[in-house]
Amino acid sequence: MNRLLVRLQVRKKERERKKKKRPALMWETWEEENSMCLLENYSDDLDLDNQNVLVSETAEPPSNLTLPLLRYQREWLAWSLKQEESATRGGILADEMGMGKTVQAIALVLAKRQLQKTTSDSSILSSSPGTSQKFPAVKGTLVVCPVVGVMQWFSEIDHCTTKGSNKILVYHGTDREKHMHKLAEYDFVITTYSTIEDDYSKYTIPSKQQSKNLKPLVEMLDQKTVLKGGKGKTDSDPETDIRKRGRRKGMRHSTMTGKWSNNGSIDNSASSDEDVSRRKSVLHSVKWDRIILDEAHYVKDARCNTARAAFALESSYKWALTGISLQNHMGELYSFVRFLQVIPYAYYFCKDCDCRGLDYSFSTECPQCHHNRARHFLWWKKCIARPLRKIKYNGAGRDAMVLLKHKILKNLLLKRTKKERAAELALPPKIITLRKDSLDDNEKDYYISLCEEAMSKMDRYDRAGTQRNNLLAMFTRLQQAVDHPYLVEYSDTYYASWNTDAGSVEQSCCLCHDEVESPVVTSCGHVFCKTCFLDKTGSMGEVSCPSCSKPLTDDSSTYNGKGDSNSKPTVKGFRSSSIVNKIQLDDFRTSTKIEALREEIRFMVERDGSAKGIVFSQFASFLDLIQYSLQKSGIKCVQLVGSMSIAARDAAITRFIEDPDCRIFLMSFKAGGVALNLTVASHVFLMDSCLNPAIEQQAQDRAHRIGQHKPVRIVRFVIEDTIDERILQSQEKKKHFQRMVGGSFEAWEKLSLEDWVFLFECEFV
Repeated sequence: MNRLLVRLQVRKKERERKKKKRPALMWETWEEENSMCLLENYSDDLDLDNQNVLVSETAEPPSNLTLPLLRYQREWLAWSLKQEESATRGGILADEMGMGKTVQAIALVLAKRQLQKTTSDSSILSSSPGTSQKFPAVKGTLVVCPVVGVMQWFSEIDHCTTKGSNKILVYHGTDREKHMHKLAEYDFVITTYSTIEDDYSKYTIPSKQQSKNLKPLVEMLDQKTVLKGGKGKTDSDPETDIRKRGRRKGMRHSTMTGKWSNNGSIDNSASSDEDVSRRKSVLHSVKWDRIILDEAHYVKDARCNTARAAFALESSYKWALTGISLQNHMGELYSFVRFLQVIPYAYYFCKDCDCRGLDYSFSTECPQCHHNRARHFLWWKKCIARPLRKIKYNGAGRDAMVLLKHKILKNLLLKRTKKERAAELALPPKIITLRKDSLDDNEKDYYISLCEEAMSKMDRYDRAGTQRNNLLAMFTRLQQAVDHPYLVEYSDTYYASWNTDAGSVEQSCCLCHDEVESPVVTSCGHVFCKTCFLDKTGSMGEVSCPSCSKPLTDDSSTYNGKGDSNSKPTVKGFRSSSIVNKIQLDDFRTSTKIEALREEIRFMVERDGSAKGIVFSQFASFLDLIQYSLQKSGIKCVQLVGSMSIAARDAAITRFIEDPDCRIFLMSFKAGGVALNLTVASHVFLMDSCLNPAIEQQAQDRAHRIGQHKPVRIVRFVIEDTIDERILQSQEKKKHFQRMVGGSFEAWEKLSLEDWVFLFECEFV
């Protein structure tokens, strides 16, 4: 405490010194408020799991809501209504998965609408800090969610509200813009993260025609490079180069007018009679009453285009819903703060005046106050991020933790857990079983050969500086081999996950910015989760790569697997690109894990003749092998994959729920791990382990949630003496993996060569 007083005294003297030269600035006043907060709360427990405000007040559910609300949901309703009247005008609902965040959000929309009718005070006329007034206001709430959650939101709204009381629009697909002039008619507009990112990119990246117009300038710059003795790159893209040159100078080409803006932002200036929807995407051309980001951790990287697309949306109120713990990735919390436009933490400030802004894209001189770029700072970075990174949890680092808990999370976030509200939820127990099996002799020999190959290359990768990329590729390959050797021998993931010589495999998906699941390498050399790639290309038509703006095409066809899908007819019920169409089915071999799953399904049916189960895996090709094997055994199942349209996904979910003979739902962690309510299932089978246990928790909660009446049995399949066991052990080694619990991929950088040896070490005798 004494050290705190010394630090605060130093800061106070510095402020007083500045006051002698000029009047106090607004950000300096906020610094004084921070000092008072530190003095009041410095001795408090900094456990962020106990960060919630005590909510005792409740609100009655709106009349149009047909479902009763539990007490904690009525507490949310009272709290959220107050939040929308506060300066924040929104917040974060971080209840544990399966506690009904969707219904709570719907209740807020209906309650606020009912309140507005009572007071005759339309929220459309209200405004919020940092939002523009140049866009036409609409009455609707925009819901942004993963593709798999679209029909879940649609059905929830339809199911829990009075019939005919809400008009709902699903804004998705290649023909979505036909609804652009009808947005004002709808109470709810439901769209996806890939849709807003694609629409946003169209208006922030120069079009092909504009790039052609730049060709003379490109040629001139290339000639200057040659005259200066520069070496040209044979694989260089001139159109990309000119964009990079423009960004280095703080300039970017306008998407509509062909002008360069000197403040680093898109110049959308146009004649006053030009339709605003022609200058921005449809969703970005109106001011919504409310925006709700469901599974908001999709925008955890504030630098990605998906996050930027969400930040660019205009509304009076903003909400982020997420079931992912915020405890271990506080840096990623900035994305939520930026989306909510929290003052002062989301803003850049000038050290010399009261200028402030949400973006910092100018190169030299601020266009507002004309002070130098170096005189501006981001409040979040100054008060939270930098102290935590440099000084950890002592001194200024502890100050940052106090501010994070009491000045940010306390005013923004409401988080409840199933354990805390067990009496209200009255959920049946969740029984987790760890099933261990051993590989047969052939599988063991194959796995050992791969493991020895990985070990032999580790030193070389460490010396070459490509450890992070290549070791992750080997890690994925070994996981596939444990599931089924076919995944390495025939799957198209082989091409993406074993490019060891080039060392070019990226460790995170360019779309979701999380660990790559079933990687796909595009023609431009970037890596995507297969589900993310199929979702974007399947629903958007012709799209560009979010990293380099080149056409997004799959280049994995250059890999010639052992199977030849063109030499034989495709198997009914499987995609032409499926691994099932690459293997020789006459010689189909099962695997230890598949046989273990079949046995567990038999146990499930013996215990409960009506029971259903969900099977999760990281690898879509493994799900195809499982489906083929189960169908041969007479077990009816349905699969959810990323290439499905929204209608096809909904049909698959409906069949699983309504068809009593359809016992098993196969899905990847990526495609079905979030935003689904599948309480018709009472068993969850996790075929492989994840380094991030939060992913497995999400999968379990597809069944263990409100509406479940049976005990939920979770079976985790582990192969002894393989990388499966190493992953389980690594989850307990918190000094290496504690940040992965929150989903932060930066933890990979913490792994030493010895840590990788621990993961890969083979213990077979």
